[in-house]
Amino acid sequence: MFDIGITLRKYRDREKYTQQYVANYIGISRVAYRKWENNEIDFSISKLLKVTELYGITMQEIMSQSYQFREY
Repeated sequence: MFDIGITLRKYRDREKYTQQYVANYIGISRVAYRKWENNEIDFSISKLLKVTELYGITMQEIMSQSYQFREY
């Protein structure tokens, strides 16, 4: 199982972005993005690709880090 929400929050905090900034960048509402970080709703792969673009990382990095967080 993956915990993508923790990974998204880690990257957002590292860059000091607000939830609103990230949500605007990927084209969703701030509330929807907050639900992503809280693992309350699923996300579309196309939107997650926008996140990888924003942070300059790969989808593989998000998935592997999310898996690591879930194990703890």
